[in-house]
Amino acid sequence: MWSSLFSGGSSAEKMLQESTFTVNGATVTVGNEVSVTTSLTSYLRETLKLTGTKLNCDEGTCGACIVVAKIQRPGATVKEMVSINSCLVPVHSCHGWEITTIEGVGNRLGYHEVQTKLAQNNGTQCGFCTPGFVMNMFSLVSDDKKPTMQQVEDSFGSNICRCTGYRPILEAYKEMASDAPPPHLKKQCADIEDIFKTCTKTGKPCAGDCKKIEPQSIKINLGAESWRKVIKIEDLFAAFAEIGQEKYKLVAGNTGEGIYRSQNVTVYIDIKDIPELSQVITTPVFTVGANKTLTEAIRVLKGQAGANGYAYLTEIAKHWEDIASLPIRNIGTLAGNLALKKEHPDFPSDVFTILEAVGAQLNILTGVNTRVKLTLPGFLNYNMSKKVIESVEFASLDQTYTLRTFHVLPRSQSFVSHVNAAFLIKVTSATSWDLAEAPRLVFGGIGAQFIHASATELLLKGKNLLDAAVVTQAISTLKGEVVPDQVKPGTSTDYRKKLAVGLFYKFLLGLDPDKVNPLYRSGADIITRPLSTSTLDYETNESVYPLNQPIPKIEALSQCSGEIEYINDIPERPGELHAALVLTKQSTGTIESYDTAAASGVPGFIAFYSAADLGDIPNTFTPSSVYPQFLDDEEIFCSGSVKYAGQPVGVIVASNRAAAVQAAELIDIKYKNVTKPLLDVMEIVRMTKERIVVSGKDKESEQLLKSAHKVQGKFAIGNQYPLYMENLSCIVVPNEDGFDVYSSTQWMDLDQNVVSRTVGVPATKVKVHVKRIGGGFGGKQSRSAILAAACSFAAKKHNKAVRLILPFTTNIETTSKRFAQRNEYEVGFDNSGKIEYAIINIYQDSGCSRNESPMGIFNAFFTSCYSLEGYKIQPHEIITNKASNGPVRGPGPIEGIAFHDEIMERIAKTLKKDPLEVKLLNMQTMDSPLPGLITELQRKADYAKRKQEVDAFNQSNRWKKRGIAITPMKYPFFLWNHLTSTVSIYQGDGSVSIAHGGIEMGQGLNTKVTQVAAHILGLPIDQISIKESNTITGANNNISGGSIISEGVSYATMKACQILLDRLAPVKATMENPTWLQLIRKAYDTNVNLTAQFLFSRDVPDVKNYNIWGVCISEVEVDLLTGERMISRVDLLEDVGQSLSPLIDIGQIEGAFVMGLGYWLSEQMDFDPDSGRLLQNRLWHYVAPGAKDIPVDFRVYLRKNAPNPLGVLGSKTTGEPAICMSVNVWFAIRNALEAARKDAGGQDVYFDMDHPATNEHIFQASLTDPSQFRL
Repeated sequence: MWSSLFSGGSSAEKMLQESTFTVNGATVTVGNEVSVTTSLTSYLRETLKLTGTKLNCDEGTCGACIVVAKIQRPGATVKEMVSINSCLVPVHSCHGWEITTIEGVGNRLGYHEVQTKLAQNNGTQCGFCTPGFVMNMFSLVSDDKKPTMQQVEDSFGSNICRCTGYRPILEAYKEMASDAPPPHLKKQCADIEDIFKTCTKTGKPCAGDCKKIEPQSIKINLGAESWRKVIKIEDLFAAFAEIGQEKYKLVAGNTGEGIYRSQNVTVYIDIKDIPELSQVITTPVFTVGANKTLTEAIRVLKGQAGANGYAYLTEIAKHWEDIASLPIRNIGTLAGNLALKKEHPDFPSDVFTILEAVGAQLNILTGVNTRVKLTLPGFLNYNMSKKVIESVEFASLDQTYTLRTFHVLPRSQSFVSHVNAAFLIKVTSATSWDLAEAPRLVFGGIGAQFIHASATELLLKGKNLLDAAVVTQAISTLKGEVVPDQVKPGTSTDYRKKLAVGLFYKFLLGLDPDKVNPLYRSGADIITRPLSTSTLDYETNESVYPLNQPIPKIEALSQCSGEIEYINDIPERPGELHAALVLTKQSTGTIESYDTAAASGVPGFIAFYSAADLGDIPNTFTPSSVYPQFLDDEEIFCSGSVKYAGQPVGVIVASNRAAAVQAAELIDIKYKNVTKPLLDVMEIVRMTKERIVVSGKDKESEQLLKSAHKVQGKFAIGNQYPLYMENLSCIVVPNEDGFDVYSSTQWMDLDQNVVSRTVGVPATKVKVHVKRIGGGFGGKQSRSAILAAACSFAAKKHNKAVRLILPFTTNIETTSKRFAQRNEYEVGFDNSGKIEYAIINIYQDSGCSRNESPMGIFNAFFTSCYSLEGYKIQPHEIITNKASNGPVRGPGPIEGIAFHDEIMERIAKTLKKDPLEVKLLNMQTMDSPLPGLITELQRKADYAKRKQEVDAFNQSNRWKKRGIAITPMKYPFFLWNHLTSTVSIYQGDGSVSIAHGGIEMGQGLNTKVTQVAAHILGLPIDQISIKESNTITGANNNISGGSIISEGVSYATMKACQILLDRLAPVKATMENPTWLQLIRKAYDTNVNLTAQFLFSRDVPDVKNYNIWGVCISEVEVDLLTGERMISRVDLLEDVGQSLSPLIDIGQIEGAFVMGLGYWLSEQMDFDPDSGRLLQNRLWHYVAPGAKDIPVDFRVYLRKNAPNPLGVLGSKTTGEPAICMSVNVWFAIRNALEAARKDAGGQDVYFDMDHPATNEHIFQASLTDPSQFRL
């Protein structure tokens, strides 16, 4: 078919000079006006102004950029709709595709079910990631596909959400699954219309085939670069001949660009539509075209698995379904994956490992009609210049062969393997485990040159694989020959060595369970996660509706349709310029000079400004003269002495963002006097006192040091990146009155004052606008002012609007992280476990400044629910060569509450008591409901029975362990802040607008404020509208942080509404039962002021400090052969008073808890010891939780019948407390590891476990060693 389709003339005669495709049904052509490296995301956003598609990581990891493409694969008879990461797709490669963006799915004129479902289930918070989730689900149900609930849940490894904790997203979309329970098949919300796009010609659902664009050869010259698309093998080799020695790149899915960026490529050749490279041949040898995407390959392998000799393909297909994410698999090809392995031998390619294990061979086209056949290792050493992988051949393997594959990932889905492995054996008969030939033991992730465990293969040839002596010898040999390379960032060589041996041992355990000791059998299985379930248990009071009514966010549908506008979605103004920060790559030394030659050669480059260009402008974005809470004046641009790697030294101004970002990387900074960075707090403590600030020294009392028992310990916890999905962004626009500043900030007042000082105008001439931000978590409190200063300086310099949007890597290197701590303690206690004294030294890694330290409130939160009698706590703030650390969700309480429970757990272990017994003994019980709440949750969670079941499981399983733990919490909430709300009633129709000084960042602020106003005024919710926050209506408002914003603004709104009602009361008294509109018009006619404002502060008389109570019970399962873990169940009870908005509060609790799981389990941050640069500076390396890392069974209970008399309308805050209970999972893992260590012969003492509890750290703490492996 394909040959006839393209016959009738040479491709050269028909060669196009532009790519043509459709976007939301409209035809688009792209020629040499667009760079070859322009991504589809950039084109959609910058050229087509379709800003619903978002950009965050720019490497296909976060999923914010997902769109749907309808693609006709070579040889296919119909088109297929698939999700793709548009940030990785070159726009020129879209020829013939039909692209659908979030704008093409549905909008306020009519929403699609994938949008309404998510909105109805409260599956949005900040909303920045939401379009990506919607588009991924849209692809799953398009083309009349009917995914199961498991398929739905599996598909979202492609998307990161920092706000929701994933639970409501998964629940929403499982309702659309083919096997969803019947109640979920019914309409959930009658007032939202669900419609599909219809064809204007036929009136039927749109098929997207109005204009069929045929595959055709393309050649686009763009100066020094060119883009070519070839559709025949002949054209490909003709292109090879034509380009000479130019560096070229073959493009199909281009997904490898998310891992390794291409360098110095001048010719791009799109080969994905060459039919010969996508053929599937079933006889005489099963052969799959190398240009098959992973999604296609999986389908093909499953189809062939029923054929004689190919049953083993089922194992391969199952493994490949766990490679990368669904959008990556949809366009990433077999050849592309193998090419990555060839170019980067240290890349742990699962495709390569498995193909080599089964003895697959590659057919390489060396010319139009010439080819060579290569083994996989032969391919790595073969010169592939101007050659192409044609296909993969799979041998037929009879029933005497057994294949098993493994990979161990840092999180459950969508991450590169620590180690992968594939083992193929052939036995002499079906009843024997005697090997007929040497096994094939293949590993990835060990080292660039390590493929086969050759010595072990040779040893096992002809042996009985399940003979105990043979197993012992094989494990010893394997351990000796596996010598991993050191990789940064990455896991240790020791872990990967033992992991490789552990995977081989798993393989052996699974061969014949009847020949394996029952104690060891479960070690054969990987941890298999069941389908997620959840329970939400809360009460509401209908008499106060819409207050306390469980409604979704008021912005939810607009978020689900991409109609919500964030900073970088604001349309560009004519002549607008773009900026990019230039960062240090060293953390010490002095800047000597800058070489700008390479940067100035970038087309579009305009200028580079450094500290020297500031002149008399105050070079600080933390002006302590204006804000006394700042202890250090941090520089906007480094003036000479470097404080940390990633410190801004200046700003590039260019005509477009791509040029600005490229030029920023090309500025060559010359340093002098570079020394080894100081990164470790304890090293600094030993070396110097100059970087240590000690506060509040106490005299030791000899009386305190006498106790029956004494323990000493340390508790070290690391940094955490806030990972808001919208990177820091700022636009500054000069205007007739001064400057408009559009900033993704949590602190408008700071940005206003910093800009005022930078541009030299009064603050009244600087107006900061914030409609919303895409997440904050504390990370946008002060760091946004860096951008505001740099952007405003450039805007004044050029008298033009300037836009500064940080790339992910710049954002994570420049900005603050959670304060790391190293805490040491000595505790004395009596025989019952009652603490008699405690000496505690806290060593906090403050980074390069003391700004925003939580040390001032640490003691209050460290107390948690326990007594501090007899405690001596000594804080030390350590200045390191890192970015200044700052507040990240729950700063102070998350560290303090966890630390105090660590002490209780150690005491309990020392006395061989139940930790809960020790916690209750030391608990403050006066006015505390905690004992009762603990009892209540134990009952709800069936704790006693499950604890017995955990113990029984552990006694029966050597290589799998379970753990369960209880963590209580008292979270003291303190009033602070200045927050205003301005409420206006419009006389024309009686509707109400509210402008407040808080920042909506996903916490549901606007929803709660709307409910409060509707409740007080007695109006429907749809009569109330929340306007942008700005420094006119929100002048002098403080930080939006510390969990106080929703309650504080709600209080101010309540009071403003009550002021208006007081003004209306005399008017109403003169009328007989007026309608609202009649009353408002009468008041207007009698000159009543229909606008009122109120200021919330800590001095308001009817809101006081209060405590938030919580209890959490978690159960986990741990695989001791890999270190992997699964959170089987979490029961979480939190006291929220009478919730202002129950669904909003539950969303906050779940989101905070899951963010805490990242902190305690996976989000490791390491710094290069020589340069001081952050090693996990990409989402490719930074391991945030994914959708299948949350509890399998997640149960959230809101305390009932407990309105808060000290709070706003009986409520309590929910933004941060739940993150403090996430440490409960850490303790559950420790509980499981206690059983493991006992089996391993370890001492029955409290042990230290490195933070976070990654696979490696769990494995190390379990004391697992290959010497223990036996059948």
